[in-house]
Amino acid sequence: MKVDFRIKTSGFHGLFWLGAINAVFLTVTYLGAQIIENPSKPQSTNAGRVLNLKEVWRITDESGAFFLKWPHELRIAPDGSIFLNEVGEFLKFSSDGKFLKNLYKKGAGPGEIQGEFTYHLRGDDVFVQDMNSQRLWRMDEDGAFKEQVDLSVKDYRGFLGVLPDGYLFLKSVWPPPAERTGRLLEILNSPVLVTRDGKREQVLYTFRPRMFLAPQAARSWDYSALVPDDSGLNIFAYHGRDYLIEVLNVAKKQIVRRFTRKFPKVPYVEQSWEKDFSKKHGALKIQFDADIQALYVNGPRLWVATAMEDKAKGRLFDVFDSKGRYIDCFYLGAGRTLLAAWGDFLFMQEKNDDETLRIVKYKIEG
Repeated sequence: MKVDFRIKTSGFHGLFWLGAINAVFLTVTYLGAQIIENPSKPQSTNAGRVLNLKEVWRITDESGAFFLKWPHELRIAPDGSIFLNEVGEFLKFSSDGKFLKNLYKKGAGPGEIQGEFTYHLRGDDVFVQDMNSQRLWRMDEDGAFKEQVDLSVKDYRGFLGVLPDGYLFLKSVWPPPAERTGRLLEILNSPVLVTRDGKREQVLYTFRPRMFLAPQAARSWDYSALVPDDSGLNIFAYHGRDYLIEVLNVAKKQIVRRFTRKFPKVPYVEQSWEKDFSKKHGALKIQFDADIQALYVNGPRLWVATAMEDKAKGRLFDVFDSKGRYIDCFYLGAGRTLLAAWGDFLFMQEKNDDETLRIVKYKIEG
């Protein structure tokens, strides 16, 4: 039986068809997409704990063979080896944390990188995009160049992943300069699927995050994150400041699920440069931090780094199952930044006493 049911769900107003309701969460359907409204507390009975972690190994740059300045994009290959994006480095480590080689080759030739880059793994292949030249190529896990992919479109903002049917990129369209008069404006962010030969693209969807734009100045406003699931069939998306996650189905090219949960606003801590920026350009003052800071796929679950951080317990992470149900939450521990989650293993960035960095692999004990 269908029942008319009016509800306000994360900014969506209107008439919904009631789908399912129980003591934990509410599911309704609107325009073909499921909307799951989760409560403030998850299902787990020990939610809110600090994870009990056991160190497996750690990586430091004490040997001088490489350095750690801004480690990011840590990815794990099928054999357990680890790849890491660094400033002017592309590092590879063994599954037990031993340094193997630096894959970064400076230059503009085949398999070379001019400056900043991003990459993704698929099977035994490594796909690298040179952000300066927008070149894309494939190499093996030891850095041997295999092939160049000639992209017919060169204005992709980001390389989001390698799917069974092609490459996933992000295309952004900004308002013309004449409209950038010191106000919030929409940026059209479209994930596009590019064929393996690089010649044809298919726009999957268009998100509309906002940014403060003034003549010769810009400041981010809405947070944005796009993360494919392990199957490559769906993309988790966050575009905004409130707690709302959308699931984009690649084949259908539409949002099939939206889920949220009740979340207390966290006051925003303004940096010193922002006061001068706001005074000079008339930018709006940010009162609260964005509810969501980052998204991590860990098998069938989505981990959400929230804006809530405790000095003793670290950052709060929420956990959702594949259906968007809020099932757990935990703190990582003070001084830890999550780089990647891989089953029961976590890869963290931490600081040593002398402010140098280390990467630590932990196993979740409870």
